Amino acid sequence: MNVDKKEIKKALSTAIEQSVLKMEGKSDKPRKFDETIDLIINVRDVDIKNPNNRIDQEHLLPHAIPGNYISKDVCFIAKDDMEVALKEKGYTVLNPSDLDDMQKRSNKDKKVMAKKYKYFVARADLMRNLAKVLARFLGQQGKMPKPQPKGFGVIKPDEDIDEYLTKLGRIIKISMKKQLLMQLKVGKKSQNEDILYENIESVLNFVEGNLPNGFNNISGIYLKTTMGKPVPVADTGKNRR
Repeated sequence: MNVDKKEIKKALSTAIEQSVLKMEGKSDKPRKFDETIDLIINVRDVDIKNPNNRIDQEHLLPHAIPGNYISKDVCFIAKDDMEVALKEKGYTVLNPSDLDDMQKRSNKDKKVMAKKYKYFVARADLMRNLAKVLARFLGQQGKMPKPQPKGFGVIKPDEDIDEYLTKLGRIIKISMKKQLLMQLKVGKKSQNEDILYENIESVLNFVEGNLPNGFNNISGIYLKTTMGKPVPVADTGKNRR
């Protein structure tokens, strides 16, 4: 990674510090919720009309983001022992019979199902069943499960489900399809700054490795909290033409 570690940490600390409401003559007022830490990457000199230059992948962070893809956010397409185990852990599961029933329902109902969950995970041997019923609606929202190396939404029939569930908190989507800008969450304000830094570093390395000219295609990097203003990482985008 071609960004100074100290500059990233400085911008991160500033973004977190600025997220606290400061009013003259009154005590500092932290916001009442755990704000997300967002990483913003501006890109230049990339022709995204060329599909080969677009980025649309999932990435596995080194550290989980608290509250990322919790049980109510995820729908599994599974059967047999996997279905039982997932339901015991509080996850929604659609088995082949459920999908057959869904196929008979209206497009409106299918659209509602696609919107209800943030992330869909399917066993590889049930992907055809899912595609037949919901591919059109999941695809419109970018939620159709992607197999590796593009994503982590397709799992093996013998997948260790406990091990897989620990990954959910680490999965983020990185997309650059319509504009030369990416904004994505890398953690929460409550997390240790070293952990946040490692997540940021991981994303920057990933993006750099997926741009035609690597770091030379990055014109600016910013960090912000949910309610805060973007804080630039110093010296990015300069003197690299």
